[in-house]
Amino acid sequence: MDITKLLLATLGMQPEQVTIESYELEEEKLSATLVVRQRRESCRCPDCNEPIYGVKQWRKRTLWGAPLGALLRFKIVLLQLQGACGRCLKHRLSKAEFIHPAFKQMTTAFAEVTGRWMEETTIAAVERMTGCPGMSLWRLDQWRTAQMKKRFELPTDLPMRFASADEVHMRTVKPVEARADRSTWKRKFITNLVSCDLAKVISNASGRSSRSLQSCLKQIPEEIRNGIKFIAVDMHDGFIKAAEKLCPNANVTVDRFHVVQNLHHAFDGLRKGEYEKAKAANDKFQIDMLRPSKKYIMVARKRDLSKSDQRHFEKLIQVNQNINSALILIEYFHSVLDKTDVKSFREGLALWEDLVKASGLSQFEKFLATVKKHQPRIEAYISSKLTTAISEGINNKIKVLKRVGYTYTNETSFKNKILQRCGFINSHNIDTTGWFWHVPIPH
Repeated sequence: MDITKLLLATLGMQPEQVTIESYELEEEKLSATLVVRQRRESCRCPDCNEPIYGVKQWRKRTLWGAPLGALLRFKIVLLQLQGACGRCLKHRLSKAEFIHPAFKQMTTAFAEVTGRWMEETTIAAVERMTGCPGMSLWRLDQWRTAQMKKRFELPTDLPMRFASADEVHMRTVKPVEARADRSTWKRKFITNLVSCDLAKVISNASGRSSRSLQSCLKQIPEEIRNGIKFIAVDMHDGFIKAAEKLCPNANVTVDRFHVVQNLHHAFDGLRKGEYEKAKAANDKFQIDMLRPSKKYIMVARKRDLSKSDQRHFEKLIQVNQNINSALILIEYFHSVLDKTDVKSFREGLALWEDLVKASGLSQFEKFLATVKKHQPRIEAYISSKLTTAISEGINNKIKVLKRVGYTYTNETSFKNKILQRCGFINSHNIDTTGWFWHVPIPH
């Protein structure tokens, strides 16, 4: 049994094209250097694929080889034939398919192994393991992602009855001349379209406008868009318009989280006013209960509070009628959102509307107007119970990705990385098995 054939195949080289001449092993460094020479009888012109005749020189080049067993760093010294091509009438370097077509200092096996590692971990970690320069690895990662995007097409039968869209913050640009003036800061976002059936990002686009979501939706086939039954968005008018325009068969739902978030903003406006009144009256109990650090505890559902917190809030509502009314409105609105059918939701909302008007709280009256504006989309939530929870979970994963990368400045790079880590643009969904031995020449 010829073990050298297995060794060459393991390193991503074709045994019929090269022979091993020598090697050098450094066990303490977990590294090795292998010297290989091309077989003259198999040497062919890279342009016309005709045999190469004669030997002008054996050019020596050093390549990054794929890690092998206990050896984390493997260098390959290739003696590559340069000779005459009878058809091209020029001296050519012989074709070597195991040299990466875009990264001439890497073997295809090394590029694929490290590329798959970078799909799961950071480039800095792969740099430490292999010793390959980080910038070369970053370029390789971007190249692989771009090549996969060209080759991948969403199947028309992709399960996507439920979808959601949300934006994630990419970076904030602070002008040097006016860094203290927050009004001049530019916040950049990426909008992601998520299949809730698969919990994957399907497409993304720069910004967080109606045009951004339209761009995301246009990247998927029309058959898939027409098959979407429910699409969850936040209360962003631009997202709602884009979803209604390009998803004709979908019911646009407003996520419960964002509705309740607006409810909490209404309560916080009231709390601030009552807090200022308590400070003016030097009411220490109310000052303590209404301070900013307790605003999230106050809007929590009563059943989720500890017994001591319940006792304190019972005392507070006895001395502050506005807070009492607000907490009753919040608790009742949650029960309205808990309804399981549209009819009971409408009945509960009508009663809650009467309570808001009777309370005379301007903050809640303003929130009521927002609810009435989005009522059809909230009713779609009641019917489907679809939320942007999956999108928010993916957003957390993206935020971790951004922190690990110490933020991203290149939008294309960030969008590609999102599609790689949270979508389909990776080796789990695109077959790149053949890339270990031969990578298609990029066009």
